[in-house]
Amino acid sequence: AIPANKLVATRAIAPIGCLYTPMKDLENLALVEYKPLMCQKCQAVLNPYVNLDFRSKSWGCIFCGTRNPFPRQYAENISETNLPAELHKQYSTIEYTLPTQQTASPAFLFLIDLCVSKEELQAVKDSILQGIQFIPPNINIGLITFNRYVFVHELAFTECPKSHALRGDKEYLPAQVHEFLGIASRNDPRGAQATGAVKKFIMPLSECEVALTNILEDLQPDPWVVPGDERALRSTGTAISVLEALAPQQGARLVSFIGGPCTMGPGQVVGIKLEETIRNFVDLQKDNDNCKFYKKAVKYYQTLAQRASKSYQVIDIYGFTLDQFGLAEMRAMSEKTGGYMLINEMYNSKVFKDTFKKVFDKDANGEMRYGFNGEITLHTSKDLKISGCIGQCISLKKAGPQVAEVEIGQGGTTGWYLGGLDRNSTLAFYFDVPAAQAGKENVLTSKSAFLQFVTQYKHPSGQLRLRVTTVVRPFADPTNNYALVQGFDQEATCILVARLGISKTETEEPAEVLRWLDKMLIRLVTKFANYKKDDMQSFNMPKEFALYPQFIYHLRRSNFIQTVACSPDESAYYRAAICRENVTNSLVMIQPALLMYTFDDPQPQPVMLDIENMKNNVILLQDTFFHVVIWHGEHIKKWKDAGYQNDPEYESFKQLLEAPAEDARLIVEDRFPAPNIVNTWAGHGLERLIKSKVNPSSNAAENSTCQSGDFLSDDASLKMFMDHLIKIVVTNPT
Repeated sequence: AIPANKLVATRAIAPIGCLYTPMKDLENLALVEYKPLMCQKCQAVLNPYVNLDFRSKSWGCIFCGTRNPFPRQYAENISETNLPAELHKQYSTIEYTLPTQQTASPAFLFLIDLCVSKEELQAVKDSILQGIQFIPPNINIGLITFNRYVFVHELAFTECPKSHALRGDKEYLPAQVHEFLGIASRNDPRGAQATGAVKKFIMPLSECEVALTNILEDLQPDPWVVPGDERALRSTGTAISVLEALAPQQGARLVSFIGGPCTMGPGQVVGIKLEETIRNFVDLQKDNDNCKFYKKAVKYYQTLAQRASKSYQVIDIYGFTLDQFGLAEMRAMSEKTGGYMLINEMYNSKVFKDTFKKVFDKDANGEMRYGFNGEITLHTSKDLKISGCIGQCISLKKAGPQVAEVEIGQGGTTGWYLGGLDRNSTLAFYFDVPAAQAGKENVLTSKSAFLQFVTQYKHPSGQLRLRVTTVVRPFADPTNNYALVQGFDQEATCILVARLGISKTETEEPAEVLRWLDKMLIRLVTKFANYKKDDMQSFNMPKEFALYPQFIYHLRRSNFIQTVACSPDESAYYRAAICRENVTNSLVMIQPALLMYTFDDPQPQPVMLDIENMKNNVILLQDTFFHVVIWHGEHIKKWKDAGYQNDPEYESFKQLLEAPAEDARLIVEDRFPAPNIVNTWAGHGLERLIKSKVNPSSNAAENSTCQSGDFLSDDASLKMFMDHLIKIVVTNPT
């Protein structure tokens, strides 16, 4: 339920919002091949909740109240027993294939960093060659490589590899790139001659596959010798700018493979000398000499993100290097265009190969599983205002009466540009209840609030599609909390709060964000818990709120808020991931799932994320979304080292070892990006990946019975956290 007025909304503490996945796979999704019927005034789409008048053959819009006549093809056939698909409630989500709107197929342009080792470059080349086997032959392809220069490769020239080189220390405008390459710009007087020139660089895969394969196979690492005390000269910023200028302005995926930081030209993030370290969070807080490039680089890459979004381009960033490469500066390019973002240590790794292969996964109809050029418009009832959206989007600045005064994230609009989107791309929308006008009581115009999400995107087949989702939620009775309690979704609220907290970290210190989280939790629990003043034993949380404090406990400890032992690049990656994934995946990021495997039970059992479950005779599987960790207890490790699994008498032990490995494989198969599978055991260094996430209920310094070995932590345990929360609530209930 939604608070009925501003006072109730303020006292409810938790943000009013929802999470929406535009391209979610739905079993009963209706796909129709005709144009949607829209309201003449507000452009909302016909839906199951409109007010129908069969006598006058018209319908009343639930958002603006306008009465709209049905067109002739509807009016002649519509009746109470004969309704079109969009008026059936089981089709509250419906997708339209817009007729006569066939557009050009999207393009793939690859950007390859040559300043990497031979093995790393070979891994990139192999992955691209493998990936293009799954790309439809009509998809356009382009290739750019870079080191201290930027090389634009001609795919139409088959006699030998041919490329055009641009200086990497210079900033180019799109028109300058077009002039250099001899391709058309807007209003180009050369006409068709210049327009055709771009086909030398971007061609359908069916026409250039042989040439592309030959060019890739001939690519060699940067031949320039790099002194031992210097970094390679790498012109990443210029290369991406040229890539954007070359890409068609009708939907393109720009896939960039980056092997280190930009050290020259626009977008530079660090100096050439190794003695100059790349910025960390302490440097950013103190604004010292190590972050002298930071602000300028962020501004440059944000400009590229804006330019890409206006040209309907999606930018993917694959950064595989042992050190930071500048993702903290570059993140806007992926976040604002709906692109993918992945960091790891090596291209020559299973994580990269599995992830890049999934980019080209196809659905049951043989189509790639994502869309281009996405835009979403949100319609709401008059009693609900739109504060903004947090996710992979850019405001389209569509002002209107339903825009709230207070902005959250990308606010001040009812429409957003999404760029690329897939089945997991999820947006968080935030709402506000308008305050009553001076001297007037806030009277609801309806007992329910209606929301309609209208998403238009380009399908990989080239079709334009429109997915419409219409939902209804009741307004809560302002005289009691019953409806608010019954309608509270603690999982969704946790993600809404997490994204709001991450948004705050852009302008506030982590300590301030933690205080904001704590105050919100205390006020929420004070409002909805049942207790007697000064009696901790009487405290009781409604079941609808029972898990929420636990989620907040783990959120406080996570890398999404904390910056301890986390680089700016890692932090940018983690925060971007939780701001694009769906609720299930986001909850796993905040509170990892933990499964226990024992001899007593052949099936894995979900257990609490607690240090007490790290026992000597069990195997644990922890899923953090980014890592899948298989941990062997001390006894299990000794039995494995002794080779008992190879003895037929201990077949059950062999099956015990195989079960978590098989479950981990299934997780990797279904997830994008592919997580890193880590095998560890009691006393091993990588055991920290589990110990840093579990609840430290037993500190080795206090409890010698803890089977997990030495474990010291400054973090409070969940029990201590809850006890302190309850104490504050019952002793200070105001």
